[in-house]
Order: sequence, then structure tokens, then C-alpha cells
Amino acid sequence: MQIRREYNWPIFAAPRIADMQYNVAQLLKEPMGSVRIFQVEAGQVEVLSPVKDIWGDVRMVRTHQGVLVNAELEVASVVTCSRCVDDCDRVSTLNIEEEFFPTIDLHTGRRMALVEEDEDALQIGEDHLLDLTEVIRQYAISDQPMKPLCRAECLGLCLECGVDLNRSGCACNEAPIDPRWGALAGLQDLRN
Repeated sequence: MQIRREYNWPIFAAPRIADMQYNVAQLLKEPMGSVRIFQVEAGQVEVLSPVKDIWGDVRMVRTHQGVLVNAELEVASVVTCSRCVDDCDRVSTLNIEEEFFPTIDLHTGRRMALVEEDEDALQIGEDHLLDLTEVIRQYAISDQPMKPLCRAECLGLCLECGVDLNRSGCACNEAPIDPRWGALAGLQDLRN
């Protein structure tokens, strides 16, 4: 466990669980404003596709209704280049801010009723585990570029034979001329 004295709050190593799950039962018992900071280290957790690895800090604050999660996480993911269709690594920063609401009252053990407008709200499980796995996956997906590139100067694939032009030259001739423009091509030959 690594402890850093920033804001006089200890930093805890994230639990070694298959997912990004945190037991927040003790935090829910504490007064509003109580804070927990967890440090996630690379290779520490198994994550869902498209995320390959994740590291950074997760800060949890007790609110009057639940737990507010602020996380700044570096995410390494695998994307497919839109030109050459090779897989390539991409590292990005996710800034997550979400509030989670308990489903069980910690003091009475009774199920808490959710207001209709809160049906889509993020919930803390009955076992008081706050699971960030799906939230991180959704943030990572929404952070992906529309047309990812392995590099800016990617040449892509040959339209005729499908050869990756980044790896080798193409054996194809110039692109065939559309027969509708054949007459104009003939004029260009006469001009030369």
C-alpha cells in the first residue's frame, strides 16, 4: 500500500479484483465530504475490450445521497486503423465524474426505492460494491476516434489487390479509367 499525503488523505492501492470494484460500505457510513483515493497501477486489473490496460487515480467522495467518483485514468486500448486495418495501440486520458447511489440502506438493511427519473442512475450493489468496470468501458468507447489511424501518414490498402501499401509497393497498374471517360482520355493522348 502506497500512501501519499496530498490534501492529507491517504491513497490506497486499488483492490486486486478482476474488475474495478470497490467496497464502499465504510465510506457510506461516514459523513458527507469523506474521501477515499485509490491508485490504479498498470497491469493491476483485468479490463474489458477495447481497453487493454489502465492506470491512474480514483477519488471517491461521500455525498448526501451516495458516492461521487472522480477519476483521471490513462487507458491503453487497441484500435483498428481505418486505412490499413492493422491493430494499433492508443493511449488516452479519461476524466470520469459520476455519482453512484446505494440500493440498500446500510443502517436498516432495507432496499432503497429509486425515484423514476433515477432508473438509469449508477447503483452501488447490494454487497456495497461500487463497480467502475462498465463506466470505464463506456467512457473508453466514447473516447475512441471515428476513424482511427495507426499513424498520420498511413497509406492504407491498394484498392485493386488489397496489399498494405505501408509494407510493400503495389504490383497493380494505375487505376483503370472509367469507360464513360474513355473519350476524354483519348483526347489527352492526342494532345501529348
